[in-house]
Amino acid sequence: MHPILFHIGDFPIGTYGVIIAFAALMAIVAARFLARRAGLDPEKITDLAVYALLAAFVGGKAAMFIGDFREFSAHPVQYFLENLRAFGAFYGGFLAALAVAALYLRKHHISFWKAGDVLAPSLALGQSIGRWGCFFAGCCHGRPTDLPWGMVFPEVHLCYDGTRIHPWPLYESLGDLAIFGFLLWRFGKRRFDGQVFLLYLIGYALLRGGLEFLRGDVSRGLYLDGAVSLSQILAVIVLLAALPVYLLRSRAGKEQHSPQRP
Repeated sequence: MHPILFHIGDFPIGTYGVIIAFAALMAIVAARFLARRAGLDPEKITDLAVYALLAAFVGGKAAMFIGDFREFSAHPVQYFLENLRAFGAFYGGFLAALAVAALYLRKHHISFWKAGDVLAPSLALGQSIGRWGCFFAGCCHGRPTDLPWGMVFPEVHLCYDGTRIHPWPLYESLGDLAIFGFLLWRFGKRRFDGQVFLLYLIGYALLRGGLEFLRGDVSRGLYLDGAVSLSQILAVIVLLAALPVYLLRSRAGKEQHSPQRP
């Protein structure tokens, strides 16, 4: 863990914030590159990415407060200040960003599916980089493990007695990087608009839903006596929504490109 990167006078600069800012920058760079390949205006895609990031920050915070509502309601001011620098819950941020993106795209008459194909790999890249911020901050940590790559996080209560835990943020970082690579490869071979975006939704839902079983922090919203987390519930909902849409659009794409009978 290395939560403070450096100081400017007495003001600490957090490692988490710097990495998140770098992740956002790299995501925008990737989105501009893919926008050109898709025939979309990179400037409009950049504006969209900025608005979506701002919405994601607000939505992520709101979802974090909802997921940990008991602690938040007991000490709202203290809770808010302690988590001020945290991005928040991913799916809350994603849904807020999706709503803002839909409004922006409609206003500027840009295809939602084409823009989604551009932004999905960019988002996966940003997530992969951003999870290193979680790693250095010590948040989103894993359960205890005897595996040789288990780590001791000094500020995590599970590690106070030397217990080693899963470096969970690194697991998701690698998973997100794999999704990014797959989507980037698929981008040039997509058969219908929205294919890359829908593959991202399916891939990330499977990744996150599985990795949540290795999480060790409890302040993220646990339900059914701690059996599942809020992120897992949302991942199942996203998966159940994305799969039929993918099949429908895939079928429509095949019909559109199939040769017509004379």
